[in-house]
Amino acid sequence: MSAPLIEPEDKQADEQVTIRLRPEIARDLRAYGQYASDSSTSHVVSAALKRLFAADKGFQSFSKSIRTQATRQFDRTADPGAKLRQKRR
Repeated sequence: MSAPLIEPEDKQADEQVTIRLRPEIARDLRAYGQYASDSSTSHVVSAALKRLFAADKGFQSFSKSIRTQATRQFDRTADPGAKLRQKRR
């Protein structure tokens, strides 16, 4: 038998997100959790999404652009003089 594709669960606190799944997906999700050292379904979903996000180059580019925009927005909010300095450029 081969090893699971996900790392063992670290038992770190998580944010709760509610999702709905097709019955056959939910069944496979629970089965994969058992296969992966009795990992929780939350851990299996998190690990699968991490792999998906890492493999999807288009999403990585998109995600980077959103983070850049959020950082710029935060910088302007945190430093009221930033707007003035930007206008002077």
